[in-house]
Amino acid sequence: MPSADDVKLSFARSGGAGGQNVNKVNTKVDMRIVLDDAAWLEEDAKDALKRREKNRINKEGELVITSTRSRSQADNVEDALEKLQAAVDGAVESIQPIEIDPEKQKQMNKQKKIANENRIQSKKFKSDKKQQRRAKIDY
Repeated sequence: MPSADDVKLSFARSGGAGGQNVNKVNTKVDMRIVLDDAAWLEEDAKDALKRREKNRINKEGELVITSTRSRSQADNVEDALEKLQAAVDGAVESIQPIEIDPEKQKQMNKQKKIANENRIQSKKFKSDKKQQRRAKIDY
């Protein structure tokens, strides 16, 4: 998890519902993390995060996460942290090797074999049908 030094928080007035509260209180959270300086994140995870969240990364290499879900600034900070954690978890999960269950692999191979046999049988049937259509001319 990032330390307080890694994360830059800024607050702004949020739009949407909330009456006069939105005009007076800075509840929108703008969280920025410089991915290249994130020592708490492995290089592979950084690369995966950059690929997966490329639309949230600005020219300076900062991952920008915003939250305006709540009328409370503290709740929005919590929501932004949850979004960050979900993004990091997704990136780490995407680089994990996939473990193949032997039973499932056996079942998949069986289904592939059946599908291939059905395909070949279908081709043979169509070929025979076209063979029968051809004119048999005896000279």
